[in-house]
Amino acid sequence: MNEVIRNPEWKSVFTKFILVQLGLAVLIYVVINQQIQSINETVVNQHAAFVGQVLSKQPQLEAQLIHTITQGTDQQDLKLGKQILSQYGYTEHMSIQDQPVLSGTALPGNTALIFFLCGIPVLMLIFWEYRKLFSRIRRVTHAAEQVVEGQFNTLLPESKEGDFSALGHSFNMMAGRLNHSVDQLKQEKTFLSHLLTDISHQLKTPLASLLVFNENMLHDPHMKKEVRTTFLERSRQQIERMEWLIISLLKLARVEAGAIVFQLQSIRPKDIIESTVQTLQPLAEQKKQTIIVQGGEGMLLHADEEWLTEAVINLTKNALEHSPVSGNVYITMEDEGLFHSIIIRDEGEGIRPEQIPHVFTRFYLGRSNAKPHSTGVGLSLTKSIIEGLGGTISVSSEPGEGAEFRITFMKTVY
Repeated sequence: MNEVIRNPEWKSVFTKFILVQLGLAVLIYVVINQQIQSINETVVNQHAAFVGQVLSKQPQLEAQLIHTITQGTDQQDLKLGKQILSQYGYTEHMSIQDQPVLSGTALPGNTALIFFLCGIPVLMLIFWEYRKLFSRIRRVTHAAEQVVEGQFNTLLPESKEGDFSALGHSFNMMAGRLNHSVDQLKQEKTFLSHLLTDISHQLKTPLASLLVFNENMLHDPHMKKEVRTTFLERSRQQIERMEWLIISLLKLARVEAGAIVFQLQSIRPKDIIESTVQTLQPLAEQKKQTIIVQGGEGMLLHADEEWLTEAVINLTKNALEHSPVSGNVYITMEDEGLFHSIIIRDEGEGIRPEQIPHVFTRFYLGRSNAKPHSTGVGLSLTKSIIEGLGGTISVSSEPGEGAEFRITFMKTVY
C-alpha cells in the first residue's frame, strides 16, 4: 500500500480527482440550493395566496391559519385535510407535473443532468492521466526498440519516485549491461583476431627454419654427420621455441579472456620466491649469476599461489637474461603500510624512456639484444596474471642501470 501511495502517478490522479470532486460538489450544492430556493419561493407564495383568500372573507381565522402555516398542524387536521383534498385528486401520489409547487422546477431531470455533466470532467481527467501513462509506455517501447537495434544511448528518466522511475532505472541498468556485453564480445573478437595473427606471425619464422633444415637433410644424402647434427640441434631449438610460445599464448589467452578462476588464498610470498630461486638456479649458474632475496619474513598475500609463481618466475628469468655475467638479481619483499610489494631488479642494460610504455605490450621486443630469441610474451602474460589477481605491476629503469619491476598487492585484513 505504501508503494502505491508514494507512486507519483497515483498522487497526480488522486490529487486531481479530489480537486475535481470538490469542484463538482460545490457546483451541485449551488444548483440544488437554487432549485430548493425556487421551490421555497413557490410554497411561500402559495401559502400567502391561500391565507389572503381565506382571511379576506373570515378575518377571525388569522391566528389559527398563521399558527398552522408557521408551526405546523396536528394529525386530526392533517387527516381531515387529506380526505377533503383527495376528493379533488390532490394526494401524495399525484404526478409532479400536477403539483403547482413543483410543476415548473424539473428537479429530477435537472439533478440527473447535473450528475451526467459531472461525469464529463472525471472522464477528461482519466483521459488526460492515461494519455500521460501511455506516453511513458511508448517511451519505454521506443527505448527498447533502440536497444534491439544496438543503440544503447537512449536512457529513461529515473530521478523520481514511483514504478516508472524504478522501471527506468532497471531498464538503464539492463541497457548498460547489454552494451558492456556487446563491447566485451567485440573486444574478445578483436583479441582473438589479433591473437591468431600474432600466433601466425610468430610461428612463421621457426616453421620456415624447420622446413629449410628438413629440405637440406632430405635432399642431401651425403651430408656430413656434423652438419646433420647441427641441423637437428637447430630444429630441436625451434621446436622448443614453438612449444614455449604456444603454451605461453594459450595461458595469456585464457587469462585475458577471463577463462581462469583464480584460487585466492593466504600465501607466504617468501615461499614462492624460494621456489623460484630453486627453479632458476641452473639458469643463473650458466652465467655465474647470483639471486639475492631480501625481506618477506611474516608477509602474507591473498593470491593464487600457482599463477603468482608463474608471474614471479617470468620476471626473475627476464632479469637473469638481461643481467651480465657474474651479475646479481635482487628480489626484495617490502611492507609499505597499506601494501605489500615484491620488487625484482636486475643489473642489465636498462630500458630507454621511450620503451617503458610498451614493455608489457604483447610481442614487443624492447631489449632484444640481450634476448635474440625472445618472443615478447612473458611480460604481457605476467601483467595479465598480476592484474587478474587484483594487483598492479610497474617498471622503472634508467639506461645502463638495470630495470626494476614492482608487483604490489593491497593488504587484506584477516
